[in-house]
Amino acid sequence: MVEYGSGYVNALDTLCFYKNGKADCPPETGEFTYHLIKPDSLIIYNKGFGEQHYKILKLSNDSLIRQIRRQRIHAASIDEPVNGEIEKYIRVTEK
Repeated sequence: MVEYGSGYVNALDTLCFYKNGKADCPPETGEFTYHLIKPDSLIIYNKGFGEQHYKILKLSNDSLIRQIRRQRIHAASIDEPVNGEIEKYIRVTEK
């Protein structure tokens, strides 16, 4: 999926979710996994770095609209609630 906002696609911000629980989140680096907590929560883990908790505002076969609600950064001992911006992603390929 790629980020879609203001009528254009931002190909630099992509998300790839795999059935085995792994994820790719370019341009970020690291080993990512995710956990979908139905019906409305998503946690993305970056091994050794931290995690981000999202509220799912909409989820369908071709789109994801999410808002970050909490972030944890292990090295900086940060664990804080966040009322982040709303991000929309759309599917661009069939896998």
